[in-house]
This record gives sequence, C-alpha cells and structure tokens, in this order.
Amino acid sequence: MKRPKVSIIIPTYNSGETLACCLKSVCDQTYFPIEVIVVDGLSSDDTIRIAAEFGAKVIQQKSTPALARNIGIANSTGKYVLLIDSDQVLTPSVVEECVKNCESGNAEMVRIPEVFIGKNFWGSCSATWKNYYWKVEQKYRADTNILSGEPRFFLREQIALVGMLDPTLLWGEDYNLYKKLKKVETREVLCRSRLYHYEARSVRKIVTKNLLYGKSMPTFMHRSKEGQVLSLVIMHSLLTLGEILSDSTEKPAIIVGCTFLLGLKAFAMMVGFLTSLG
Repeated sequence: MKRPKVSIIIPTYNSGETLACCLKSVCDQTYFPIEVIVVDGLSSDDTIRIAAEFGAKVIQQKSTPALARNIGIANSTGKYVLLIDSDQVLTPSVVEECVKNCESGNAEMVRIPEVFIGKNFWGSCSATWKNYYWKVEQKYRADTNILSGEPRFFLREQIALVGMLDPTLLWGEDYNLYKKLKKVETREVLCRSRLYHYEARSVRKIVTKNLLYGKSMPTFMHRSKEGQVLSLVIMHSLLTLGEILSDSTEKPAIIVGCTFLLGLKAFAMMVGFLTSLG
C-alpha cells in the first residue's frame, strides 16, 4: 500500500545557526516519503546553502512567518503538512506517529509535545518558563479556559478548507488557525513523540520578538474576534509563575531569571501593543 507523502514547511531568515540540526532531524525520520520546503525571507547568511545541501526545495520571498507557511503549503504536494521552525529538532518517530494517528481515522491534526532547551543562562530561563507553561496547559486545560499549544501536523485539505493562516498576524497566527479548524470540527490528538525547541540566547532577541507580538495583538483580536486573549495570556502566565515558585527543586537563579523575563516580556508586549494603537 502506497504511503501518503508528508510535506514539512520551514520558514527561515538568517537561520544558518540552527537549520542544519533541524534538517538533519528531518532526514533521520523513520517515515517516508517526505518533502521539505524551506520558505526563506531573503537571508544574507548561509541558510540557502545549508537547505540545498539537505535537498530541500527553497522558495525565496520576503514575508511574515504566517505568509511563508501559506506559500510552503501552496507549493506542497503531500497529503499531510508539518509546520516547524528552523530552531526545532524532531525526534525520529514524530512523522510516523502523526501519520498513523491520521490514517487510522483518529485525527486530522496532531499536537506534538514540545520540550524547550536553552544553551546559556537567559536561554535556560526562557526554556524553563516555556516548559512550565506547557505543564500548566496539561494541568488546567480540562477545567480552565486557558491558551493551549496548537497542533503542528495537519491533513492538508483541512488547512485549505479554512482559508490557510492569516498572513497579517505576527502573533497568534497558529492559535487563530487552530480556532478556525475547531469550528469545522477538525479532530485532534496528542502524540507521544516529541520535538525540541532551542530558545534564543540573548535578552535583546527575546525583547524584539515580544515587541512584534505586542504590535500584532490588536490585529489578532480584531480579525479573530478573540477579545479575551489578553486576559487568557495573563492568567496562563500567572499560573506558570506560581508553578515555578512552588517548585522547591528549581534553582534560585533560574527562578529570578524567569521572573525577570516575565516582566520584561510583558513590558515589551505592552509597548508594542500601545505603539500599534497610536
């Protein structure tokens, strides 16, 4: 029986530092056939060379991450699509497990557990925060209306059915896609295989990213009709902080770093939010 093809879409921009590890993890998958589409925002480093060395199809176009994913999906030929970032690494069985879940009729989209890793102090603080954020989601998701991690693996026709990702969003585009898919009763499951996500090493990169998120938030709230999203983010963040502070095994320095980053990210998002209104 012929196996369905999986298209893996990776947006990039000056991603040479992380892309090789990402693409190697794709090559190490236990499943085939796979096609890899790198949608590059006109990188000036060795991103394109690395992508070509791993046999990826490269499309160069300046775009937002959401638009880049749409471009990749539109140029894909797989029955399924997996949306990942260039700083993520897949464990070998991810694609195979996702396909099995969908081909068995259990799902049309799959959540993949994400483990965050930091390579220096600030990266470790950011990774620790996000790992606790995931724990809070698993702990409270059934009883509380909080934000949750979105699926990354999809039946391609379902994404087309709901009109793809919103290219105007710099923040929340994956959550927005998820909500649209849920409205058409797209079934989902959580797989056991994981992916690893390497966090930014510098405070500057973290602040810059959250400024952009803040600027995009009013657009997200308007276009998605998600007026409660800000309160959901705040509640989820406070629950996460509580989990970190209550964990007696966590290093004091990491706790202080996580708390500092929370305040800094909140400030950056608020500045971005207010700037967009002005």
